[in-house]
Amino acid sequence: MNKKLMIIATMAVAGGMFSQSAFAISEAYRAQLEKSGCTQVSEANGTCNPAHSGKQNQHAQSEADRRSGVAEPQAAREVARDIDSNIAGKYQGQAVDYMRATGWQPMNEEQTRWKKAGFIAEFDMQPSGKLMGVIIH
Repeated sequence: MNKKLMIIATMAVAGGMFSQSAFAISEAYRAQLEKSGCTQVSEANGTCNPAHSGKQNQHAQSEADRRSGVAEPQAAREVARDIDSNIAGKYQGQAVDYMRATGWQPMNEEQTRWKKAGFIAEFDMQPSGKLMGVIIH
């Protein structure tokens, strides 16, 4: 009888723990993101500051766009060709090592988006984790 009671109590506790839905962010943080015009992704990759207003973030983004401009197509193709020749067909860890060794700086925690000299490189990955190449902006 004691064993049955222990099993029932354990199931009740476990059921209570898992029946509550989890929220990824607090309501206050959600409101702050909404007010600033940021998303969790844009805040995480550094392109938006939730402490600023939406207007300030728009201005900062337009200034950054004006300064960096759009990559010249021929230069972007050359950069992509150089990176592709070194990382295509390799796994992400090997590609990350190459990007760091050649001076690229990661822009996100997953290390799939990189920046260097006005270029932004994004890994084009297969579901298996192997890289097909990069996309340059």
